[in-house]
Amino acid sequence: KQWYQRRVAITAGVGDFMKLAPTLKADCVFLSPPWGGPEYLRQDVYSLRHMTPHGKDIFDVTCQITENIALFLPRNVDADEVISLALPGASVEIEQNFLNRRVKTVTAYFGELISE
Repeated sequence: KQWYQRRVAITAGVGDFMKLAPTLKADCVFLSPPWGGPEYLRQDVYSLRHMTPHGKDIFDVTCQITENIALFLPRNVDADEVISLALPGASVEIEQNFLNRRVKTVTAYFGELISE
C-alpha cells in the first residue's frame, strides 16, 4: 500500500470577519453567517438582507479573499437571491442538507468548489 500525506494549514481566528477579511488569504472560505436567531423559521422565505451585516456584503467581502466559497444557509433561503451572488459568467451549486429525511439547511458552493 502507498500512503499519501498532505500538509494542510488551517488557521482559525476570532474577531469581526468584516474587519479581518481584508487581511486574510485563503484558497477557500466556508461561511456560516448569523441568521438572526430562530426568527428565520418564522419566515416563508429567508432573505440575505435579514443577516447582520447583509448577506451580500459578507459574500462580496469574501470574494476579495477567494472565489471558492461555501455558504451555509437556512433551508428557507431565497434560492434566487443566492444564485444572484454568483459572479458574472460563474455558477453556483446549491446542496440541500438532510437530517432524518428532512431538509435542515442548504450549502451554496461557488468557484472551484462546485462538483463536476
